[in-house]
Amino acid sequence: MAAVAAALASTMASMAANFTAGKEKFKAVEPEVRKALEQLADQRRDLLDLAHRDMAAYEGIMAAWRMAKNTNPEKAARAEAVRKATRASLDVVERVIADGRAVLEVSRRLAEIANPNLLSDVGVAAELTLGAVRAAEINIEVNLGGYDDAADGAAVRRRTEAVGAEAERLAAETRGIVLKTLRRKQ
Repeated sequence: MAAVAAALASTMASMAANFTAGKEKFKAVEPEVRKALEQLADQRRDLLDLAHRDMAAYEGIMAAWRMAKNTNPEKAARAEAVRKATRASLDVVERVIADGRAVLEVSRRLAEIANPNLLSDVGVAAELTLGAVRAAEINIEVNLGGYDDAADGAAVRRRTEAVGAEAERLAAETRGIVLKTLRRKQ
């Protein structure tokens, strides 16, 4: 449930933004913080929807694998059903990864502008989101293991690796900003 983990992470980032919004001390970044709150709410809704879609996609794959395979037409129908169901699952998981990267992008900016008293929540959001992205990358690999469209599978892997690398970079930058700020306070 990588999507659920990323949705949870978005709530942590939102908490930091909520404790920044409306404060006189952070008036200069108020519009940006409000936009971050909207973006995080949108991502959270999408991620929770994706969690449900992921469960349905898994059920679709399992139903396809349970299809009869006694005759050549049955085998062909089963193979096509598995391919379609796997492709649907890959679409969902790729969106989870993309949404996770989006949460990390917002978190990265919040690390610079959010109320420093809630900065640890931004760091937790980034780490949890990165974990969700990594879990989704594992799900991609599992799905690719049973996917018979090599060219499409290679394209999925390239896209996933690119977005995953961007997520890693954003999380590392966020972690660095958060730790540097927290250590200055000590």
